[in-house]
Amino acid sequence: MRRVFLTIATMVALLTGVIVAEAAKSNDNFTVRFRENTLVVTSTQMEEARIYSMQGKLLQKQQGSFVEFELERGTYRLYAKVNGETLTRRIELR
Repeated sequence: MRRVFLTIATMVALLTGVIVAEAAKSNDNFTVRFRENTLVVTSTQMEEARIYSMQGKLLQKQQGSFVEFELERGTYRLYAKVNGETLTRRIELR
């Protein structure tokens, strides 16, 4: 019985370590804001950001941790590669 308890406790400790590692990798510092007709995307871990039309046409691609896209009214798709993960946001400018 003791061996089973120790095995379960070890598994719980290992799973907790994986969850903590994933939390440390999270993209909480990824921000998307508007400034007039400019979309501002920032993240310290961002490699690149791309903006697409809703029809799938690539409009702009920029690299770095701070990018700005000048947009007209409409709906767009934002793809940002942050921490090795691609994040997607729907952008609507009215």
